[in-house]
Amino acid sequence: MSTINPHPDRIYLLRHAQAVWPEPTMRDYDRPLSKRGVDDAAELAERMKQSGYVPGLILSSSAMRCRQTADAAYRTLGRAPECRFVDDFYQAAPVTYLEALAENADAKTVLICGHNPGIEETLLMLVGPEAFNRACPYGFPTAGMAVLDHAGDGAGTEAPQWNITAFLAPN
Repeated sequence: MSTINPHPDRIYLLRHAQAVWPEPTMRDYDRPLSKRGVDDAAELAERMKQSGYVPGLILSSSAMRCRQTADAAYRTLGRAPECRFVDDFYQAAPVTYLEALAENADAKTVLICGHNPGIEETLLMLVGPEAFNRACPYGFPTAGMAVLDHAGDGAGTEAPQWNITAFLAPN
């Protein structure tokens, strides 16, 4: 298991919604959301609002599909959280997400909007394989979001320091 120190009290790990397939001249970075992706991002944002899942800070990859996914949450949540776009999140390894969480721990609740495999691997590192497999047995879906709450320091144990409070995915 990985630690984040200092850490926010709650972490939201969000994988961007479904993107269009790239056209021959399109860079992967520039792929926008598909129609389904736009709908799924809006649905997820509404479910976040209804559940009271309002982060204090949104950190999103600057890739187009992540920007659009994060923007759906930002608009639906009444532009309450601050939203920043991070170039380093594009094709990021888990350590990049973990470092960003530690650097922004003062926000108390932080949403990371990023890409697979980094988002999936970050969740696995924070909660362990059993909790991960219960939450997303078929992998981390597009427009899926894990809500993690800090579970204590786990001093002297291999216990995860984070619990999955909820996992939201498109219907």
